[in-house]
Amino acid sequence: MKIDKHIEIVGTNNQRLSAMSTRSRQTILGVLSKHYTRVSITIVDDMADLEKLVARQPDLVVLGMKLILLDPTLGYEDSPKVWLSAYLDDHNIAFTGSGADAMALQLDKHVAKQKVLDAGLQSAAYFISSIVEPTFSHNLTFPLFVKPANRGGSSGIDEQSVVYTNAKLQAKIISLHDKYDSDVLIEEYLVGREFSVAVVEHQVSGKLVAMPIEITAPADAQGNMFLSAAVKEADSEKVIALDDPLLRDTISAFAIDAFEALSSRDYGRIDMRLDAQGVPSFIEANLMPGLSNHGYLFRCLNLNAGTTYDDMILSIVGVSLERSLAGNLAAMNDADTLQSSQLAAA
Repeated sequence: MKIDKHIEIVGTNNQRLSAMSTRSRQTILGVLSKHYTRVSITIVDDMADLEKLVARQPDLVVLGMKLILLDPTLGYEDSPKVWLSAYLDDHNIAFTGSGADAMALQLDKHVAKQKVLDAGLQSAAYFISSIVEPTFSHNLTFPLFVKPANRGGSSGIDEQSVVYTNAKLQAKIISLHDKYDSDVLIEEYLVGREFSVAVVEHQVSGKLVAMPIEITAPADAQGNMFLSAAVKEADSEKVIALDDPLLRDTISAFAIDAFEALSSRDYGRIDMRLDAQGVPSFIEANLMPGLSNHGYLFRCLNLNAGTTYDDMILSIVGVSLERSLAGNLAAMNDADTLQSSQLAAA
């Protein structure tokens, strides 16, 4: 027997705004259609599409995008934006993943870093070069790592991202400003091992569970190993589960603390590296992983717990539906309490 729920998987044709591929949407559709009565894919490219989605009042939206641009002719930076999670919240429609405030941090990497630092966790020292007022002065220690402040998927990261001189730093900053029309994040390069940690809410207990993997990229010409756009495109990195229980526990606790510091919920990934002393240091958060059957989120769950792809998708959807049910019950109880108070007062 299928569960009587209306679920829409939402994506966009705008590649800059998309967090879920066409193939992933189709795969998720196949998984959910086996268990729920009404499942479909919806493309939201503008406000009219979003309003139609809300008018259909689905029980749950599986989000594969973060926002829409109200005036795309102005470009990404200057156009007014509507965050889907905030809009759906305002219309009492449940959705997967974190709320708008947490999602916005994913596109402001330096703000996310600062929130993690403010929570007492470690992240590399950094500064920002603004697209409005580029700056190259700093008091950091070389080598430095340079990347766009508001891009994911290793965009803008290449063999010139690790710099050892001010001349190379300036050249890389200017290059990123010109290519991405974006602020640039510059931080002290962490030389240690790299990890990505899935943090997911357990459907039964409601507790956050961390499942880490180690990612090893091929060394570049300078001997540095990091996830560049080329490495990701070639799929040449190695991914393994951790076999050191102490390190696993340390990294898992750090990931959960960072996840909570960013006010995240449901699921996401926290990326980190070890510093020269072997201490975990926050790199960035991905609170809307693409949910592909080859993505790091799935590989974290599969390597650590043997989770199948279907079970991952069903768990994410189940957690979101249960949160929605709990919220509806709480609202009904509040309404009943208010009505009882009004009757008593009368």
